[in-house]
Order: sequence, then C-alpha cells, then structure tokens
Amino acid sequence: MSYKLLMTDIFILFLFVAAVILHLLFIKKSKLLVSLVALYASFVIIIVLPMFSATVLIWLQAHSFGRIIAFVGLIVMLYILLSFSNLAEFSKSITPTQFITSFVYRVALTGLFFTTVIYFLPDTIKINFGVLTKTLFSNLIAMAVWFIIPPVLAFAYRFKTRRGWTE
Repeated sequence: MSYKLLMTDIFILFLFVAAVILHLLFIKKSKLLVSLVALYASFVIIIVLPMFSATVLIWLQAHSFGRIIAFVGLIVMLYILLSFSNLAEFSKSITPTQFITSFVYRVALTGLFFTTVIYFLPDTIKINFGVLTKTLFSNLIAMAVWFIIPPVLAFAYRFKTRRGWTE
C-alpha cells in the first residue's frame, strides 16, 4: 500500500472519529431520533428526487459535489425543522440505559453520514482512497451495515409512557 493511500485513510478515519466526538458533545440524547429522521430523509430525497425530476438529475450530474452539498444542507434544514416539531418531544422520552449504547448509536449515524458523502463523491476522488476507507465506508456492504444499525438501535430503545416501560 502506498504512503499516500495510507495517509488518506488515516485522515478520513481521523475525520470520522472527530465527527463522532462532536456528535457526542453537541447533539443531546433528546435529539437523537430527530437526527436519525433527518439523516434518513435527506438520504432518500437525494436518491429518489433525481428519479422524478430530469432537471434535478441534470444539475446533479453537472455539479459533482452538488449531491454532497444538497445532502448536508437537507440534513441541517430537516434537523432544525424537526427540532421544533412534535418529534422532538417524542424523542425526549428515549433514554439509552448505558453510555455505550448511545456511543454505538452515534457511531452508526456518523458512519452512515460518511458512507453517504463518500458514495456521492466522483469516482476520480474515490480511487485515491485506501483499503481502510474502502472497507469501512466505500462499498455497498458497508453502506448496508451503516444503513441498518441506526434503526435497529432506535427500536432497541425502550420508550417510557405513563403506564410504564414499553418495548
């Protein structure tokens, strides 16, 4: 493996760890469900919208970083909008019982974010990634794993109601 590929892998892994730490520091537990919904809704919009609008498809093909900018912009916009919705109140009732569950959940959300951004990158940039980045973020199996873990963990949480704990 060349030195350049190794440094690219280390840099992307560093960005991933930094993003997880920032997520731990700045996203409250009460906003985890809002974060999950914003991330998945943005992903679906960016994948599905070009199928129904030729104008959007042409624009996204002409601008190689357009999908990434639109994806991140949609996440931020939906997160802000959903933070003021009833979903924010519902997500306050989610209480992870252990720090590790919350940590794994945040790693999974950040992993899905990184996988999606790398998926939308042009192939000319993706060929510069090393084995570590390709294994963790740049193949369809990794995308499937990152896509499945957050909802599985979200449904693993117990929701507290007036009558007690429900599963």
